[in-house]
Amino acid sequence: METAVNRESDLEIMTTDIIRQLGIPAHIKGYWYLRYALILCTENNEMITSVTKTLYPAVAAKFKTAPSGVDSNIRRAIEIAWDNKNEEVLSQYLGKTVLTRKKKPTNAKFIVSISEMLSIRIKMQK
Repeated sequence: METAVNRESDLEIMTTDIIRQLGIPAHIKGYWYLRYALILCTENNEMITSVTKTLYPAVAAKFKTAPSGVDSNIRRAIEIAWDNKNEEVLSQYLGKTVLTRKKKPTNAKFIVSISEMLSIRIKMQK
């Protein structure tokens, strides 16, 4: 029987793995903010419907910072992933349509795409 703790640990491991595959280094704040945002959105998909009013304040509260700092640090982490140009990994998590546009996705688009992938993986494990 799988416990909530096991599912939570699995989600953290999967999220960390994806962020590392994307080439986002753990020494930047955006890594940790993005990681927590992805976990929150995967656990509660309502969070993504209001990124600036719900998600960023929740992440900011956890890390004792301002929501505007969360936004800019997540944006920087996404820029790093985008600039790494690992098209195979990017298309796996964001879809080929994002890559064909050659334009970096918004924070919300990036977060929703990856959290949807994580949700599917969690469901497949059950």
